Amino acid sequence: MSQQTKSKCLVEVKSLKKYFPIEKGILKKVVGHVRAVDDVSFKIHEGETLGLVGESGCGKTTLGRCLLRIVEPTEGTVNFRVSPEKTVDVTKVDKKELRSLYRDMQMVFQDPFSSLDPRMTILDIVGEPLKMNKVCSGEEYVERVKELVQLVGLETGHLRRYPHAFSGGQRQRIGIARALALNPKFIVADEPVSALDVSVQAQILNLLKQLQKELNLAYLFIAHDLSVVEHISHRVGVMYVGKLVELASTEDLFTKPLHPYTEALLSAVPRPDPEVKASRIVLPGEIANPANPPSGCYFHPRCRYAVNQCKEVAPKWEEIKPGHYCACHRAKELDLSGVRETQSA
Repeated sequence: MSQQTKSKCLVEVKSLKKYFPIEKGILKKVVGHVRAVDDVSFKIHEGETLGLVGESGCGKTTLGRCLLRIVEPTEGTVNFRVSPEKTVDVTKVDKKELRSLYRDMQMVFQDPFSSLDPRMTILDIVGEPLKMNKVCSGEEYVERVKELVQLVGLETGHLRRYPHAFSGGQRQRIGIARALALNPKFIVADEPVSALDVSVQAQILNLLKQLQKELNLAYLFIAHDLSVVEHISHRVGVMYVGKLVELASTEDLFTKPLHPYTEALLSAVPRPDPEVKASRIVLPGEIANPANPPSGCYFHPRCRYAVNQCKEVAPKWEEIKPGHYCACHRAKELDLSGVRETQSA
């Protein structure tokens, strides 16, 4: 992929796991684990957007929070390049060093209504990272907040207002301004447009793309809407029950998916042409229980292409084509349909 060849690796995730214990009884004996993130590996390059999609409960948000250690990972490494000469494992650093890392790694949360303190003015919300890290004070502090607010397309005259005075889209812009306060290199955007109207979604997406171009930001963009992910992502990863099942460039994934689960997700993408009849793939059954996943491939009970090997042996994560990774026994033999193929049919 061209984005990778132009830039260096910024974040490298290796075999990341997050298991939540299931406790039972008065003594809280651990009787099992919920595999929220189950052996996930990928890279994100400078200035790149990696989209992450999957059904609700597949572990997308937990994965994003593990990268910033908002949630403590169970196993694995998250190597972050803080300078051309230095890379640190986010999972191993102490709290003091982690706090300094947050200058380079930030998060934009899903709900712009609950992620902002209703008792704080916009000046205080956007400027809080500056105060906490003692970056600036006085007039310099106010000027920096004004600069951030202008950067995300808001009026500087509204700094003394409280969050309730703003619309959902404006609140999300405030959240983005706060994330940008310390000039980060990497932002985890956890479904940043899912709570917004469609027209406002487009504005926020375009803002994120513009900021990426101006500031050379890298994003992990978490979403469940494939149309949104296609618009903003350079590459897309697909998660199912805590595992990454496919990862490829946006073009490759939407044109020629290799995993049956990806094909099913793409079949649900709305078609812009009313003349084209959508052939929706309806998956049978329910999403697998991460506390008690099935043997072999987790997706096999719902997969129409499953064979005996799928039921007995877990598929390996491998590079099927250059830059196109998949965990499926039949990835090399199946001929699956993508969105663009369906549209042109």
